[in-house]
Order: sequence, then C-alpha cells, then structure tokens
Amino acid sequence: MSEQLLMKLAPRLKRLDEGSYWRAYRGGKGNARTSTHQLLAELLGSLGISFRENVAVPRTKGLVADFLVNGTSVFVEPEFDLRTLAELEKSKTKSIIIRKDSLRSDREDHGVRVLGLGEEGGLQTIFLDDPSFNFDYAHILPKTEKCSVMHGHTTSVLVEVIGHPLEGMVVDFGVAKQIVREAVRGLDHKLFINEKYVASVDPKGVSLKFETVHGEFAIRAPKQTTVLMAGEATVENLAKEVLERITPKMPANVTAVGVYVYEGLNKGSHILAKLHQDGAQKGRRKR
Repeated sequence: MSEQLLMKLAPRLKRLDEGSYWRAYRGGKGNARTSTHQLLAELLGSLGISFRENVAVPRTKGLVADFLVNGTSVFVEPEFDLRTLAELEKSKTKSIIIRKDSLRSDREDHGVRVLGLGEEGGLQTIFLDDPSFNFDYAHILPKTEKCSVMHGHTTSVLVEVIGHPLEGMVVDFGVAKQIVREAVRGLDHKLFINEKYVASVDPKGVSLKFETVHGEFAIRAPKQTTVLMAGEATVENLAKEVLERITPKMPANVTAVGVYVYEGLNKGSHILAKLHQDGAQKGRRKR
C-alpha cells in the first residue's frame, strides 16, 4: 500500500521540487487540470455538444488530445515544442490549440488564444515577441490635459502573422523577426506628431506650431528624428504606423498581420489587417 502511495505521489513531488505549483479544478464530473479545461468541459456540456476526453491522436507517437469534439482534437494549454507541433501537423488531424497568453493588449483582452491546425491549405498563426522589438518615442496630444506636454514612452511590440503554411511554415521566424526589427528601428527615439501641426519644412528640420489646452506650443525639430502622422500621435495610430512598415515586406502566403503596441505596462492597442498583395505596397503612405 505504501509503495502504491509513493508511486502516486512521485509525479507531484517532482513538480513541487521543480518549483511549480500544481492545482486541480473540481467540476461535476471530476477534476480538471486547469480552470480552462473545466470551463471548456462545462461549456460543451451546457450546449449539449458530445465530447470525449483524453483521446489518443492517430498517426502520432503517443499524443493525447484533452477533448475530441466532432472529430476535432482539442488541446488545452499544452506544452508543445516545435517537433511536437510538426508531428501533429504531419498527422493531418484537424486540431485546435487553446492557450493563455500572459501578454494582453488591455484589461478587456481575456488572454485566450485559439490556433487551428491540420487542414490542408488552411490558415495558421504564428506570433513574435522579442526584446529587440522594444523602442522609445516621444509624442504630444494637444487636446488632452495630461498628454499635451511633450513626453515619452518605452513601448514593446508583439506581432502575429497569419497565412497559408509553405513546407510547414507560415514564415521563417528569422525572416519575420528581421522585418519587425527594421520597422521598430526606424521608430526608435523619434518624435511622433500630427502632420497638420507643421508650420514649415526644410531639408534639415520641421517647424511645428499648434494650440494646446495649456497654451501655444512651438518647436523646431530635426527632420530625421520626426515622424509625421496622418492623425494624432495616439498609440492606436502608432500601431497602424508599425503595421504599415511591416506588411509590404511579408511573403505572398501571408494573408493578415496583427500588431500589439504597448504604451508602458498593461495598456496599448491591437490592430489586425488583411493583406491585399496587389495593394499592400500602393497603400503605404509616402513621406
């Protein structure tokens, strides 16, 4: 009896020894590994959708889906490496991966991400988050009480790329990272300002003049460190600026690009744009 008990405790003790914290969520039919498991089971049950749990995935080496729903394998918060994902895709099994992302665009973002796999010619999504995507910028929002004074932010960018996989990849991570880095490099330590506030421009500088809630503002800024925008220099328009610099360089199999731009911590903007390959370059605003 004691030997059997030790066998059962060993995996949990190992997790504790590794510094993790294991929690089971109790539902009507037993325990679920995470709250997301429990929520999905309760949702399917309440909708009257039949499902099976812990089902082996055919044509794989021991992969087990958390749920099987109408022929679709559902994995909830899996710890998959690239090799496992490749094996799952090679099996041609229609699959859905549900995970929680700690990076959220704002308080309204629930952080749950859903990724579909396994359909021939179907769309897949990759995301890129890297410290090299961080940059600093200054801006002025004349019509707001606090932001009408010139100030700066340290921001970070997260990019999602959606497309039809070629040879198992939507786009090579190295290629995509270089595209994002180049876009961010062109925005780092720049002043963002609405182009309607330009009083004059010459080869060396830009003269800006406008009325703020605190009075008249006038400044001359170097042209090479000033980014003129079609609208106010909000984080929403900054996300559009990043998107405009990324989309023309994406390969033809990419159908959409999403950009998260964070203004400091726990707030920012997300924009998702469908690409039209014949118009992506034409749609880019000239400067």
